[in-house]
Amino acid sequence: MADIQNIISIRNVTTEENTPSLSGFDLMDAPEISIIKLANIANEEYTSGLVLARKKIEQAIRMVRNDLMSALAANHVIPSLDAKKHSTGEFKPTITFAAEAKERGLTLYKNSKIRGALRKLKIHTIKLYPLADAADVQLKIYDDYAGGVVSTYNVNLTANQVNSFDVNYVIKGNFARVVADGTNIPVAGAYLTCFTGCNGTMPNDCGYTKGWYGDKEISGKEGFGINLEFSCECDYEQLMCDLSKTYIGELVWLKTRVLLLEEHLRTNRLNNWVIYGREETKDYLTDIENQYREKWKVFAGALQGIVSGMKDDCLVCDGIRWVTNV
Repeated sequence: MADIQNIISIRNVTTEENTPSLSGFDLMDAPEISIIKLANIANEEYTSGLVLARKKIEQAIRMVRNDLMSALAANHVIPSLDAKKHSTGEFKPTITFAAEAKERGLTLYKNSKIRGALRKLKIHTIKLYPLADAADVQLKIYDDYAGGVVSTYNVNLTANQVNSFDVNYVIKGNFARVVADGTNIPVAGAYLTCFTGCNGTMPNDCGYTKGWYGDKEISGKEGFGINLEFSCECDYEQLMCDLSKTYIGELVWLKTRVLLLEEHLRTNRLNNWVIYGREETKDYLTDIENQYREKWKVFAGALQGIVSGMKDDCLVCDGIRWVTNV
């Protein structure tokens, strides 16, 4: 998946910084920006020009995201979706499973009726009910994204009680398998209640589960000592990535430049560039702020058509008149 932090790049700072830009925009393409100027502006808070640039890109992404959310909210495009947490099941301590050298747990599937790519399945908490103390146990999440991605958590378990681990893992694919190595861990039963019903009916509008034992999915409603708390949330940063080449990348690029110019005007550094470059910086700032506002007007004019064409549960369009608060 695309990383929103790479929506614009910082070219030729060091070899490790040459991460491709999602949008094609690079901070060093701005005529008022250079490595030397960044270094002259950066104070003790940032320690270097590179750190300053990175921080301002992060801030610009947050600000553009907020502007985007304001525009969507002003036009009633953000739907009122159920974001409540669901549980995959309930523990049954009277049912026990002995330790064995198999991976056991469950698979959490995204509801197939969810439209579009913005609504993401998120695992908030993994809960285990072991019947013996265990140290350094491997807990794994297998995500089916891009052929399979594995995230491993080493955890310590306390016997005969629920052990909760907050992972806040956003599933990138259509499902994720959550398992524990059962070699040294007897566990209590975990009855799966979040199952599909007759004719494939869904237990909620978010996801459903199936048990996993060893190397196969099982038909029984058993999670082998594992329960999950999960929800579905709209990922509007994904929308920003999707629009990076057309609108959002340039907006972040412009906003970053605004923030860097403002930093020049208020820095406590005293050097020739800071002191004698202020008037030039003020002129640049006025021009780039105007460019940012004009780009937003163009984006706002196109946004209704963009939203209408996406057909996503996280976006609704009722044909209303579009406005922007930027």
